[in-house]
Amino acid sequence: MVITNAAAALPGEKDFRKVDIGIQDGKIAWIRESGSPHEEAETIDAQGMLVFPGAIDPHVHFDEPGFTHREDFLHGSAEAARGGVTTVVDMPCTSLPPVTSLHALEHKLSVIREKALVDYAFYGGIHGGITPEKMREHVHALAERVVGFKCYFISGMDTFPAVDDAAFAAAIQACAEAGRPLLLHAEDPDVVEQAARERQQLRGSSAPQWIDYYATRPMEAEIAAVRRAVRLAGMHAKQLHIVHVGTAEAAKVAVGRGASCETCAHYLAFDEHDFMRHDAALKTAPPVKSPEQKALLWHMLQEGLIAFVASDHAGAPDYEKFTGNPLTAYGGIPGTGTMFPYLLSEGLFARRLTLARFLDVTSGAAARRYGIWQGKGSLAPGKDADIVLVNPERTTWFTPSSMMSKSTITPFAGMRLAGRIEGTFVRGQCVFAGQLLAARLGGTGNATLTSDAGAILARPGYGRFITWGYR
Repeated sequence: MVITNAAAALPGEKDFRKVDIGIQDGKIAWIRESGSPHEEAETIDAQGMLVFPGAIDPHVHFDEPGFTHREDFLHGSAEAARGGVTTVVDMPCTSLPPVTSLHALEHKLSVIREKALVDYAFYGGIHGGITPEKMREHVHALAERVVGFKCYFISGMDTFPAVDDAAFAAAIQACAEAGRPLLLHAEDPDVVEQAARERQQLRGSSAPQWIDYYATRPMEAEIAAVRRAVRLAGMHAKQLHIVHVGTAEAAKVAVGRGASCETCAHYLAFDEHDFMRHDAALKTAPPVKSPEQKALLWHMLQEGLIAFVASDHAGAPDYEKFTGNPLTAYGGIPGTGTMFPYLLSEGLFARRLTLARFLDVTSGAAARRYGIWQGKGSLAPGKDADIVLVNPERTTWFTPSSMMSKSTITPFAGMRLAGRIEGTFVRGQCVFAGQLLAARLGGTGNATLTSDAGAILARPGYGRFITWGYR
């Protein structure tokens, strides 16, 4: 197959380049100047479209097995494909059992293998039930099957308790030996508890308001947790990765000691004033912060201090989100379908991000951090044909009816974004087709799932499990 007349975002280029892309056996076989002769009979004309490498979303909670009333791999990966994401990395904590053993990993794999529509990797879990003495054995047992490990300093999950200082120090050392990053949800429990007591005293007997939620998860909770983490990590700080950073100072502390970090689209798009408009649809942990913090996060992303963006995809049904109490409403939003379109519109097209930085933020940096760069993360011969076609002349009106995830409760609802995804290809297979591409492909009669945005054309189970060193 050949994608012709492609204005492609190629590595090392400052602007798009008009090329034809040859695909064979799921790989990019060659990239040539547009109009070069070729013998392949099957072609897709990408005239008028921009062509990007498939996005990598390195932080999703697809909740299977165990919490499929919230999400599952079929709907979660369909939503990823709709949003131009071709590879996801799923978290270990929102599965039953959590992915803290090879047996649990294989069980999870057996459940989702026939459902995923995009390629996927796993993190291994490290929680407070694992003693420091057992940590090295635990990490090395899972390392070959995962691209990193995840832990929490504060956790609301009975099945995945937070780690203490001794366990964290043992974990970062074991991860360094195994050559895998240790991911941390960085909020300090002491800061959160103190803030919660102060808000309770201030509120008295009155009903909780949104300010009572985000005031109990202040910026200092993130900053203190990152300071604690880099202190405990010591010489192994480069092995540390801080997830979903919402506070610029926390990111600065991490990067200043050699650790890496990510942020999420919702921290770039919203601030604490938006809770009154979006209610529980905006609740995440950590919560969004001030307008000033939002601007600082954009700046750090532009400068490369924040390595990349992830979605922290974590949807939930209405009855868990809209409890009438900001303190008990489920914290999480279904973000894998909005990450790439939002960054395309408000990052690249709005000229907040250069083309090179946009490619790093959406695919390249995560591919390098999680050991899959040889096969993913850019448009280059020999790599997987993970490709996104974008119509730059159209806009995307983001509506719940366009979504394919189980949960459609999102603060991005109603937002109009520049550019529209017309097609997503995973290893050369069209997994998502918008209306324009669907017409060029001859309709969507064999669609797996459909929405107002388009149709999923891949069969469930097309997605492939990948691990560190993937080619």
